[in-house]
Amino acid sequence: MRDSICFSINGQSHEVKGDKVFMTLSDYLRYDQNMPGTKVVCAEGDCGACTVLVGSVRDLNSGKIKYRSINSCISFLYTLDLHSIVTIEGIEDSELHPVQESMRVNHGAQCGYCTPGFVCAMAGMTDTLIREKKPLETKRSMNYLTGNLCRCTGYEPIIKACETLDLKKITPLYERYHDQKMIDQYTELSKQDVRISTQTRELRLPATEEGALKIKSAEVRITSGATDLGVLVNKGKLEQQKVACFNNVSDFYKIEKIGREYHVGAKVTWTALEEAIEKDLPEYADMIKIFASPQIKNQGTLIGNIANASPIADGIPYLMVNDSRLILASKNGEREVETKNFFKGYKQLDLQSDEIIKKVILPVPDKDVWTKLYKVSLRRDMDISAVTFAGTINVVKDKINSVQLALGGVGPIVLRLPKTEAALIGKDFSREEFFKARDILITEITPISDIRGSREFRLQVAKNLLMKFHDELAKEKLSQEVEVRL
Repeated sequence: MRDSICFSINGQSHEVKGDKVFMTLSDYLRYDQNMPGTKVVCAEGDCGACTVLVGSVRDLNSGKIKYRSINSCISFLYTLDLHSIVTIEGIEDSELHPVQESMRVNHGAQCGYCTPGFVCAMAGMTDTLIREKKPLETKRSMNYLTGNLCRCTGYEPIIKACETLDLKKITPLYERYHDQKMIDQYTELSKQDVRISTQTRELRLPATEEGALKIKSAEVRITSGATDLGVLVNKGKLEQQKVACFNNVSDFYKIEKIGREYHVGAKVTWTALEEAIEKDLPEYADMIKIFASPQIKNQGTLIGNIANASPIADGIPYLMVNDSRLILASKNGEREVETKNFFKGYKQLDLQSDEIIKKVILPVPDKDVWTKLYKVSLRRDMDISAVTFAGTINVVKDKINSVQLALGGVGPIVLRLPKTEAALIGKDFSREEFFKARDILITEITPISDIRGSREFRLQVAKNLLMKFHDELAKEKLSQEVEVRL
């Protein structure tokens, strides 16, 4: 049993005990370690000024640590136990990193406050592209920078700084900071439970699933990626007292394809999920692309999204219509619950006080099942949804054989629409039938007005998305029929 957490920063080992383990990484860097290069602006994981790169011994590639960008302002130190961290101070070697030099040459910085975050995100991008042997493209650069905001320079010179990089001339961080002794040491330490108790707080980091199940109780708050928890703590809306984090439970990071199902563990990040399901569940993978920034997806988890139970959670609507199931586990055993039956009311779950969500089972739909997912928000990237939609449908000889529909942002939970579904089953796959179904749909939802949209707006959007569902599928169906004739 350990009574401290360990991690390295720019190759230097750190051991932290007591209440400090509850600090955010950005505060630890700036105020404890006098490393002010990492900036904090929003303290919500939205602006990216606090971006750093982290890698774990649980995520190795050819024996080297894979570095990914995260927001340090919402990352508690205990979530980084046994991680290697690279900050803006560690990006530079004996001379400027090529990313830094390209930013200088292309005038990618003005006030400079957001620049460290951009540089870290770009360095993480080059690491990934070199490791995966992918070319540097403008679209990729823009995708990697969706979690970084600049208010003075503008993005054109920053994108140019990305485009003019020569990957062949960059030594990746996973080479520069490779330390086999550290990897071996952290691998051994990962087998030990962590328990840190102070006068007012307690932290538990179990090393095994068995240990995780033993400590789960109503008083213990389970954290996953903490991307939502970090915001609440930073804004003074929540205090951490008894906390358990499962970052050291290796089995929870597994994604397994068993038959025609994906079994997704409790600690699988959105990034890992997107990469795993892209071929078999392309619509869901596409949704994940605009789910959040790379920094959030590298940290947040699917099961955290489920457990948070937000009525506007982007990850839940598809789970409601694809017959997904949840495996709930306690020290007394496991049980299986259909995701569509898991949400009982606002923040109310079919989850006992001693249970955890161990995994999600995602079936791969049959080839004759069509799927569409939509997200409506004020901007495309890095925004909270106003309304979300998920639909699956099977059409046989122009008749609707089966249909499953779900909407988010229109009630206290993500809602299935059984009455609308029943009104469509057996009917012609026609615009007229879907138009009629709109009148039933609005009787099944109870949207409210808030900062992201009025009740009337949400009602109209919900109706429009149902029609969009039909119209896009009708166009694709017609296109397929034409191809078959040709």
